Amino acid sequence: MASRLLARPGRLVALAVLLGLVGAGIWAWQSARTSTPVSADDALATFQEGGGAAGARRPGAPRPGVYTYRQEGSERGGAGPFSVTRSLPAKARYVVTLTPDGYQEELALSEEHTEALRLRLDREGARAVWRRTEVRFAGVGRDDRRELRPPPLHRPREPAVGRTWGGRYMAGELPVAYRSRVLRRDAVAVGGRRVPVVVIRTEGDTGGAHPGTRVDTVWWAPGPALPVRWRIEMEIEGVVGLRTRADLTLVDLEPAR
Repeated sequence: MASRLLARPGRLVALAVLLGLVGAGIWAWQSARTSTPVSADDALATFQEGGGAAGARRPGAPRPGVYTYRQEGSERGGAGPFSVTRSLPAKARYVVTLTPDGYQEELALSEEHTEALRLRLDREGARAVWRRTEVRFAGVGRDDRRELRPPPLHRPREPAVGRTWGGRYMAGELPVAYRSRVLRRDAVAVGGRRVPVVVIRTEGDTGGAHPGTRVDTVWWAPGPALPVRWRIEMEIEGVVGLRTRADLTLVDLEPAR
């Protein structure tokens, strides 16, 4: 067999190419089924690149820095009948940087999945003015950045139990309808202490080229202005689909800087 292949170098090259393609396919499949944790150093670098703690903290904004969450969950992505499921890392990073009129939060569920929201603080509360979502499978994906018009109310200044709000806005060219409700008061253990919170549930429906639904349940601590627990349930349809389920609990109220 070996002598016949050596006598026909064209076949040997073809076989080498075929084996290379098979190996590359196996590597891509395995890498698509894993999520890479974001290191504390990388999160701190993101914090510094975003301006760090520059500027004065405004009421309603968290302390700038890098927060760590314990995380459980998984996500599935794919096109048509082909999909890949992967577990999320045991830790997620939440980076807060200040802006002239509020702050920006960046939640890195993994190196392959990052979400960011820029918030403007006014008399009514926090309004979302810009959103970013970057998701990759096997190195392939999209970094989606969109302005929100008109800026929706993300969270009122005084989220009393029973309060509701919602409306419609455009995320770039995508129409979004959302509704939020403060469900109840609660407390969450963070770093050995019980932190008072209000539980806020937000449901959003996106239309257009990337239709989907998303439900965020946030255990919001008004004192430090932080989500001390955060549950995300998201499903996006279209040519490429994505389904994410994540449950995060804050490790420490003190950010790294």
